[in-house]
Amino acid sequence: MALVERADVVLACDGALVKCLNRGIRPQTVIGDMDSVEPEVLESFRANGGLVDLQTSQETNDLEKALAWVEKSGIQVCTIVGATGGDPQHEWANLMACAGSNLDINCEGLSHVYRFVKSGEGHSIELGLGTEFSLFAMPAAHEIHLSGAQFELKGSSMTFGSQGVHNVATSAGVNLSFMHGRLMVLYPRPLLTSEGRTGA
Repeated sequence: MALVERADVVLACDGALVKCLNRGIRPQTVIGDMDSVEPEVLESFRANGGLVDLQTSQETNDLEKALAWVEKSGIQVCTIVGATGGDPQHEWANLMACAGSNLDINCEGLSHVYRFVKSGEGHSIELGLGTEFSLFAMPAAHEIHLSGAQFELKGSSMTFGSQGVHNVATSAGVNLSFMHGRLMVLYPRPLLTSEGRTGA
């Protein structure tokens, strides 16, 4: 609920609308092909002021549709909940949708955060001293600068593979920037660290 309270906009992807409503969360918009929502639920949602963005194309999944909506709205940063932990095929499709987006994305998993960061900007990521994390190019990234970690980078390039696995934060957070491509930082959810930080 803390994430919802801090959000400017809350979107639900298709069947996630029902899960939101059952938890007392009322999204402004539901996006998708609506194959997992009963018509009665959608009508009730509309009657209470909710917007239904029906997109029937099967070329993209519901999360990819939602991310495109967010980008078109001019929003630069978003948090995604519920994209991982289920069917592995859907999970990978969701992570690839995040990788293909231009947004700065926190994808909250059950135990880890998949942070997709934008190029051309500096990012300060709070991890906690001693936290293990991995950095992955999706599929390539260049002029990478990473500080506050055991293995620092100074203008390096990375390609899709395992070269960024198992780094360790040597301070409360790491500083990361790069000029071209896409990077994902994978680290434990802050709530699960020994310091008990809450994080967004």
